[in-house]
Amino acid sequence: MEVTFIRVILMFLVAFFAYMHCWFGSTMWNRPIVVAPLVGLVLGDLETGIKLGATLELVFMGAFPIGASNPPDFVSGTIIAASYVIMSGKGLSSAVVLAVPIATLVLLIDNLQMTFLLTGASHLADKEAAKGNIKGVEKIQIIAGIGNKILLSLVVALGFYLGVPFIEKVLSFVPEFVSHGLDIAAGIIPAIGFAMLARMMLTKKTIPFLLFGFLLVAYLNVSVVGVALFGIVVILLFLNFRNDKPEEVYADDNEF
Repeated sequence: MEVTFIRVILMFLVAFFAYMHCWFGSTMWNRPIVVAPLVGLVLGDLETGIKLGATLELVFMGAFPIGASNPPDFVSGTIIAASYVIMSGKGLSSAVVLAVPIATLVLLIDNLQMTFLLTGASHLADKEAAKGNIKGVEKIQIIAGIGNKILLSLVVALGFYLGVPFIEKVLSFVPEFVSHGLDIAAGIIPAIGFAMLARMMLTKKTIPFLLFGFLLVAYLNVSVVGVALFGIVVILLFLNFRNDKPEEVYADDNEF
């Protein structure tokens, strides 16, 4: 698959779209489960993009900014790793090999440019604030914030432009035992992720619903979509019966 100028521009737009999620209240559309399918859509392989999104989402499941601590830049890791796998036809383990180090490298670049760009913008905003120019402060904030996202998107587009040969050269320095271990990890990670979710979600009240879904799949050969539809019906029935339940009236002792 050839790297064209149009695809480079589209990858830039996908990255910019993902990075701009914070401007709309942290919508979470920057997560790998959203970004990787978009990469697959651009490269004409949506199915692989969805699979990569699910895999990389589990890899970066715990990656959230907390206070002043920023996690690895999983947007860049997802876009470059997913595009490499789709364009080269490699396995999912290659995405895992690439995604984490790329995300860590771009995080360092992001921290470096924030040190100079955003710190300088803050000083300019302080000067405007001292003058009482609120509009000036807002203008600087918008320009610096969007400029930060544009720079990161350009880094991602450059990584995509360098293409599969460059990435393969980088991968050639990765020892075989590391690649094999990550190949095994790629198969285990989804199971661990679902186990973590199940541990958080399972209670005495929800276990019967899980068992009901398992029985539908195991003995009635119902598809996952069918189980989801059954779940919607059960929830609606539960809510309806709960709302129709008459309220209990408690007598006040003072009335007697």
